[in-house]
Amino acid sequence: MKGVYFSFIISIVFLSSCNTLPKKSAAEKKETIAADSIKVKFQLVTYSSGIPIELNTPANDDGKVFVTDNTGKIWILKNDSLESKPFFNIYDKIGKQPKNSLVGMIYSVAFSPEFSTNRKFYVCYNAPSKVHTKDAKLIVSEFTASKTNPDIADMNSEHPVIEFKGLTVQDNGGQIVFGPDGYLYISLGDENAGDTTYQYHAQDLKYLNGKLLRIDVSKTPYTIPADNPFAGVKNARPEIWASGFRKLWRFSFDPATHQIFGGDVGENKEEEIDIVTKGSNYGWPIKEGDSSFEKSNSNSETAFTPPAFAYNHKVGICVIGGNFYYGNEIPLLNNKYVFADWKTGMFALSKNKDSVWKSEPLKIMNTPSEPFFICGCCVDANNQIFVLGYLTDKAGEKGVIYKIEKV
Repeated sequence: MKGVYFSFIISIVFLSSCNTLPKKSAAEKKETIAADSIKVKFQLVTYSSGIPIELNTPANDDGKVFVTDNTGKIWILKNDSLESKPFFNIYDKIGKQPKNSLVGMIYSVAFSPEFSTNRKFYVCYNAPSKVHTKDAKLIVSEFTASKTNPDIADMNSEHPVIEFKGLTVQDNGGQIVFGPDGYLYISLGDENAGDTTYQYHAQDLKYLNGKLLRIDVSKTPYTIPADNPFAGVKNARPEIWASGFRKLWRFSFDPATHQIFGGDVGENKEEEIDIVTKGSNYGWPIKEGDSSFEKSNSNSETAFTPPAFAYNHKVGICVIGGNFYYGNEIPLLNNKYVFADWKTGMFALSKNKDSVWKSEPLKIMNTPSEPFFICGCCVDANNQIFVLGYLTDKAGEKGVIYKIEKV
C-alpha cells in the first residue's frame, strides 16, 4: 500500500497514539535502558504489499503461520513467502470502501484453540456503520475456514460476537487473544485520536473503553465467566478483566507462568509494560507510566498498579508489546520478554538480582539501510521471534517480515 492511504492508516494507529516530544529526561526514570546490548541479526523472511502487523500460529494445526496486514487481509506464510491468494479479505465481505477510510482495517486475529477441528477464528476489525461511508464501528466477529479448502476463509460464515461504538472507537482497536483458560481476551483503547472534546472512560467501569475484557465465546451470544472480577457488580460492565489503559495495543500470555504482559502506548510522556492481573487498575488517564497525566482530586492513585517497566520519549515513542522467549537458538534472550518500539528498535525485559524489571536493548547487527518501523513483535510455535512492519524510502513504504537470529 502506497502514499496517502498508507500514511493515513499508520498515523491513526501509531503516530496519533504517541506524542514524540520528550517530557522527562532518562536520568529521572527509576529504571533506565541498560547500557549493554544483546547482539542479534535480522533474517529477511519476505516482503509484503500491505503492512504486516501480526503473526499467528494456531495450536495443533501443523505449524501453519498466518500473517495479518493493515489492508484488511490475512495471509498464509508458507516456505518464507506469502501465498498468492489471501486466506481472508474483509473487502470480499463489506465491499470496496472510500479512499482513506478506516473501515475494513483489521487490528487483530485470534484462532480458536480447537481451530484444527472446528475451523473457527475471530477477527477484530472496523466495520461500516453505514454501507460505503467513512463511519465505522469496531467489531469482533467469528468466522470459519472453508470446509472444502482450509486455506480459504468462508466469508459468509460471519457471526458478530461483540460491537463497540463511539466517536473514536475506530481508532481504539487493540488485540484479541485466547488465554490458557480458553476465554477470549479483548483490549479496547481510550485515546482521543485528536478529538479535544473526548471524555476518557478508562476509570469508569460503566464503559469498556480503556479496558482488557474477558468473555466466553463458546456460546452464542457470548457469556461472562463467573470469576470475572466485576461479574454481578452494580454499575460495572461484567466483561471487564482489568482497567486503566490508554491503548494496550499488544499483549500476550507468558507460557510458563500464564501471566499477561502488555505494552500500553503512552500519550506524550512515557511508554509502559504492564503485568496485567485480575481486577487491577493501571491508572490512565490519571497516570501515564510512572508520571501523572491528568490532575485528580481523589486519593485513588494508591490503588493503581504501577507498570513493571516504563521508559520516556527520549528512549522511544510507541511501545509494541511482545512475547516471552523460550527458544534455544538465542541463549541470551531465553526467559526474557522481548518487545519493541515502533521507532527505536527492540528490547529484552527481565528481572535483575534485586527482582527489578530491567530492559536491555537488542543491537541489530545488520540494520536495514532504509528506516524500519516495527508494527508487530511475535513468536511462532517454534519460539522463533518475528518482527513485522515497513521500510520507507523515496518510492514509498514496503511491508516486511524479519526473523530474529543470533549473530
